[in-house]
Formats: sequence, structure tokens, C-alpha cells
Amino acid sequence: MKRWFSLLAALTVLIGAPMSASAWWNGDWKVRKKIVLDGGPQGADVKDTVGPLPIAIRLHTGNFLFADARPDGSDIRFVADDDKTPLPFRIELFDSVNQLAVIWVQVPRVTPAQPPTAVWLYSSNEKAPSGENSAAVFDAATLLHLDFSEPQGAFKDASAFANSIVATGVTTNAAGWAGAAAVFEGNPLRVSPAPSARPPSGAGAGLTITAWIKPAAVQKAMLFAWGGVTLELVDNQLVARADKASVSATAPAAGEWSQIGLALSDRLVLYVNGAAVGSQPAGPIAPSGDIVLGQGYRGELDAFDLAGTARGADWFKLLAAQGANGHLLTYTEAEATEETGHTGYIAVLFRSLTVDAKVVIAILSVMFAIAIWVMIDKAILIARTGKDNAAFLTAFERSPGAFLSPDADAQRAAPAAPILANSSLLRLHQTAMRELRLRIVERQRKVTAESLAAIKASIDSTLIRENQRLNRSMVLLTIAISGGPFLGLLGTVVGVMITFAAIAAQGDVNINAIAPGIAAALLATVAGLAVAIPSLFGYNYLITRIKAITADMQAFSDEFVSKLAEVHAP
Repeated sequence: MKRWFSLLAALTVLIGAPMSASAWWNGDWKVRKKIVLDGGPQGADVKDTVGPLPIAIRLHTGNFLFADARPDGSDIRFVADDDKTPLPFRIELFDSVNQLAVIWVQVPRVTPAQPPTAVWLYSSNEKAPSGENSAAVFDAATLLHLDFSEPQGAFKDASAFANSIVATGVTTNAAGWAGAAAVFEGNPLRVSPAPSARPPSGAGAGLTITAWIKPAAVQKAMLFAWGGVTLELVDNQLVARADKASVSATAPAAGEWSQIGLALSDRLVLYVNGAAVGSQPAGPIAPSGDIVLGQGYRGELDAFDLAGTARGADWFKLLAAQGANGHLLTYTEAEATEETGHTGYIAVLFRSLTVDAKVVIAILSVMFAIAIWVMIDKAILIARTGKDNAAFLTAFERSPGAFLSPDADAQRAAPAAPILANSSLLRLHQTAMRELRLRIVERQRKVTAESLAAIKASIDSTLIRENQRLNRSMVLLTIAISGGPFLGLLGTVVGVMITFAAIAAQGDVNINAIAPGIAAALLATVAGLAVAIPSLFGYNYLITRIKAITADMQAFSDEFVSKLAEVHAP
């Protein structure tokens, strides 16, 4: 009994403890998916941690279910890998009809360490306001960012400086590197920088230019010019200049998207597709005037970024790793909760349980634990009893005479007795020998038919007690089998009644309001069946084994009394 009280106390503690579930940033969003940013050797292969930085998240039918979001994507959210910190983002494109989206997200960091960092994408919240925050996506060093997502020629700077842009003659192509891209036919795009959009001067000053380009053909064109800093195509060469410093490399192939850029500090470094292709010492420079893009250029340009600092080599690797052949981003399967959920079903059901259903499930949990305890305890007892009985029968069949003599000491007559503590046959034999010694040795009588009947009655009484020992607590399994489903059904019926009563009181029939309550009510029935089914299987197995041991005891009793009659009867 003390053992049962200990078990119940432990279960009470477990039931009273809150159930753990996968923690979501906000339960109002019903769907989330994990986007892994691999900076290791199999991904962008950076050497140091980089961040914060903007990353282009591309969504399509292969990695995102657009039915889980609003048609304009306004319920999209991005959260850091701690699943707590919302991240700023800018939607460049969200086309739910063609199921394509490009979203710029400022990720806190990308690291070469394992496991890789990640961001969580949340969607499916009908009540959520738009969470887009374009100005916060790009860091304070970003002087200009153009993704060309606006209508023809009406391009806007996405950085915090909102620089003025004139793009007469520049059109757009909806199928650019990331969303739309600017299409140049020789006419330039001019940017008039805001007074504050100037790179710092003096020691430590720097400048970074990055862009994706797709030249239409081999050509001579000025891709970028700002004061004494230029980046141009000269036939088959890509040339970067900063005052007197000049670096050149083989130009990107025509008709293909390539990532290019330069970083300027005390050196001028030219990058193509994330790799440094040339470097020269450079002096300080303070560009002024308008920024000119695409003078004489024929082709496409996308994701242009100008920063007032010299970005490191890993920054360019991360940009290049976002291309068609990049391995920076891995999109995992979407997870869901609430009524559309998969992994979050159980947590939602428990949150929707009424008090009576919780009480029923708590009782069923106790019943389940007791049933498991009984099955384990009985299985061990039956296994040991069967093993010891087999050992006793082997010894009995080897030398039956020693087991039939009343003069032999019980320990000597059954030499295996100390290790056969669980043998029910040994206890039957000990009862018979005790009665036999009482009549032959102590009372100096011969064994008569009446004596054999009395010995047989004593053996039968021991057999009954052995049966009671084997069947003790089995009634708890029958209670779990028959009572579990009824208790579960009671919890379900009461839960459904309460759900419909609440709907009637509100006067609004809404399937989204009904479904959680009904599903939670059915959880009580599931719990009842979960108690009854294992108990039923366990009970049938154990009762079969108990019947087999009982049959062995009955057979041994009859056989042993018959042998006693042969040996000791007059």
C-alpha cells in the first residue's frame, strides 16, 4: 500500500506540472518555418561571424505554401533563432497568384560555427497588421539601396536616407535576380545624395559598392561613378578605380547574373562572385556630386547597395552565396499550430480543455500509470514463478524419491529451495511434506485414505493462496479496461456540452470557435482508449500465463498426492 501512495504522489506532481510544448514566438501566427543560414564550408564558407546584414529570402511553391499567408504577405513576420526577437524586413515582391516572393530580412549574424544560425518565418494570422519596416533592414552604414521593385522608372531608395532618384529611360524586368531588375539601354540612372548620405572622411574612412549585373553583350560602359570612384566595363575587363588606384579583372559573362563589387579603404579591392580578384593600395577619397549608374550600359542591374564603410571579404561571400548556385539558405518544412497545425495540435488541444475534461484526463493518467505498474510487476512475478517452477520440476523428476520421504529435511529434499523463492510448486511440496511429517513422524501413524485426503486439502488451500498471490491487483487492469473508455466518454460529452453552451451564449456559429473545443473534448475519449487498449492486451497476456501456472500447480498436486499414496499408503 505504501508503494501505491508513493506512485500516486509522484503522478500528482507530474500532472500538476505544466506541459512543455515547442515555444512559439507568438501563438497568433499559425504557421512557421525555419530558414537555416549556413556560413560553414558547405554554405557560404565565411571565416568569421558577419552581421547584422540584409539577406534576400526567396519564397516559391517549392518552399512556401502561399495559402498560409495573406495575398499581400502583410501577415509575414521574421524572428531570430532565439524565437523571441522580431527582425526588420522589407517585402520587395509578394505575388500570391504566381506564388513568388522576395523579402529582404536583416539577420543578426551569419557564423561559420555549427550548428548554423537560422531565422523563423511566421505566417497565417488574419488579424495581424503589416509588420514591414524597410528603413530598419539596412544598417546605418548603408547610404543607398536599390532593388527596383517600384513601377517603371519610379525607383525609390530603400535606405534610411531616401535619396532622390531620376531614372529617365530606365525600365524594369519583373524576372530579375531578386524580383524585378532595372533594364538599361544606355541611359543612366542618377542619384542626388541627401546631405547626410556621405561616407566618412579621414582615417578609417571606407566605401563599398555591390550589385548584381547581367550584361547584354561585351561592351564599354560606366556601371558606377561617384566623384573619383568608378566601376566600369571595358570590353572583356571589369575595372575599378579610386583616384589613382586601379584594379581590373575578367568581366562577368554576358547573359548571366554575376555579383560584383568593390571595397575601398587604405586598399581598393575588386570582387566578382564573392571572390577578391584584385587589390591595390589606395589613398583617402571623399566622393561628391551625383551618383551615376549605368552610363552607356546595356543590360540588367539588381540589388545595388552603397555603404559608407569598407565591407570585409566575408560580406561579399555572403552576397554571392545568395545567387542561383549559392548554398547559404536552406528552407525546412513548415510547422503549424492551431486548427491548421501539425506539430502544435496537442498543445492547442490542452489549451482548449475545459476544467472537467482536465479532471477526467488527470484521473485517466493516474489509472494508466497504475495499469502500467501492475503489468510490469505481474510480468516480472510470473516470469520468475515460471522459471523457478521449471527448475523445481527438473529436480523433482531427477530424484522423486527424495521429495517423497518425510524423514528428509525440506532444504535437503529440495536442494534448490534457496534460489527458488518464487516457485509455487515448491510451496505446494513444502505444505504436503509438513502434513506428512505431522502424521507419520510426530503422531506415529500410517497414512490412511483420510490422511491423504487431509494432505490433499492442505495442498489445495496452498494452491488457492498461490492463485490469489498471482491474481492480486489484476482487478485494477479490469477497472482500467472497462472504466477508462467510460470516463473518457464522460469527459467528451461534458466538454461538447460546454462548447455548444458557450456558442449559444455568444450567438455566433463559427467553425474556428467550435473546432478547438470539440477536438479538445474528444481528447478525453482518446485518453480513455489509451488507458484501456494497453491494459486489455496486458491483461489477456498475463491472465493466460497465470492460467498456465495454475494448471501446472493442479497437475503437480494430483501427481504428488498419487505418488504419496503409492509410497506411504498401507
